[in-house]
Amino acid sequence: MAITTPVLGGTTLPQVGADGYDERPLLRGVQTTMANGALATDLTSSTVKRKFELRWKLLSEAEASTVVSAWSAMVVAGSAAFTSPLGGTYTVTHDDQLELTTIWQKLTRTGALGDLTLRLQEV
Repeated sequence: MAITTPVLGGTTLPQVGADGYDERPLLRGVQTTMANGALATDLTSSTVKRKFELRWKLLSEAEASTVVSAWSAMVVAGSAAFTSPLGGTYTVTHDDQLELTTIWQKLTRTGALGDLTLRLQEV
């Protein structure tokens, strides 16, 4: 797959670094250990969904604001289209993340630089 710039809800996000993107496939359901030690699995769907994590280091205030705006619009709308850095397109929502923290690492003459992590899950 080609490396591409991530897009959330039509907003182009800043490019992530070399170690700034994780994509994890998952199945939704529950798993229970029975009395005899066997595992019982009850899936709500057999369709594989994905969880995504995008991490940025030393974003400018404007770049952080772009991420926060795209994230908040997605939360308010309930979901948004997402183009991953690997080029895949998905419909996503927040991954139980109603708070988006920016850790400001460095203050410069031109502004602050901060670290931010965004977690999403496929609908």
